[in-house]
Amino acid sequence: MSRNWLSAVTYGMTAAIVIVLASALLLASLLRFTSFAESNGSILPIVISLVALFIGGVIAGSKTKEKGLLIGAITGLAYCLFSLFFQYLGLDQAPGLNQYLFFIANIASASLGGAIGVNLFAAARH
Repeated sequence: MSRNWLSAVTYGMTAAIVIVLASALLLASLLRFTSFAESNGSILPIVISLVALFIGGVIAGSKTKEKGLLIGAITGLAYCLFSLFFQYLGLDQAPGLNQYLFFIANIASASLGGAIGVNLFAAARH
């Protein structure tokens, strides 16, 4: 990892957090101003998180231009640790088995995004 991997992970994690926050604002607006019910979108936060981490992994992988799976996994792990700390320290909730499975899916999504991000612009470099 000759390039600055910490910077790439920060870019990827920041992008994922921004996407999740923007999506949360959109979902909250839908719940408030439309007839959209909370039970209709129970899977939506999971999908949004997976997509956000995939995009964050793509950004992190495209920044480092090497070892995309590793950079994506580190990005996903950093995001999951941030989420875990917020949940445990901010909301005083201990994670359960479902939460850990969700973290594994998030890390896998970011890893896949990192691998694609490394190879996305490879044709332009050669």
